[in-house]
Amino acid sequence: MTLKTFSDKAKTFTFNYEFKDLDTALVAGHALLGYMTGTYCQPTISLTYKDKGTLVAEYVEDSKLNKTFKRICDSFKDYYNQPVDDEAFEERYKRERVLQLKESEDFESLLNKVTDYELELLDYADRLLSDKPIPMDSMTAFGTLEKLGDESISLLQKLDVEGEYKGLAGYTEHLK
Repeated sequence: MTLKTFSDKAKTFTFNYEFKDLDTALVAGHALLGYMTGTYCQPTISLTYKDKGTLVAEYVEDSKLNKTFKRICDSFKDYYNQPVDDEAFEERYKRERVLQLKESEDFESLLNKVTDYELELLDYADRLLSDKPIPMDSMTAFGTLEKLGDESISLLQKLDVEGEYKGLAGYTEHLK
């Protein structure tokens, strides 16, 4: 593979691209750096970021690379497509589970659930760190899930529309 060079008469050009957020601009900026590094013997490019997601690339070349840079940046157009106000799965679960528990539990029973779960986690951690590690089998998982109860598992099943919790799919079948 032969890397390109530019002449002594090369000029400095500026390319701007507006993204929805800074994270996407940063990722696309890395892609532009990768393009320049993989294409030129001595790539000369400087990236800066403005406002909430404007990428500014200043580069040296004999001719503009705007079409190439635009094509690269366009490929990241939907890179971050989760709206800012869209709640993560864990946050939705917490919010809805808290509402369930407020309706079905009193303070004393919540304290008992928390301490039971703490003891379960401590036991799990102890067995993982001991000389006789915990056997990683389904019986261990079923014991933990029984402590959580059908209500929390049903909520998980309802909210997990993306199928993130594949391991629990079989367990939750009996709740349908």
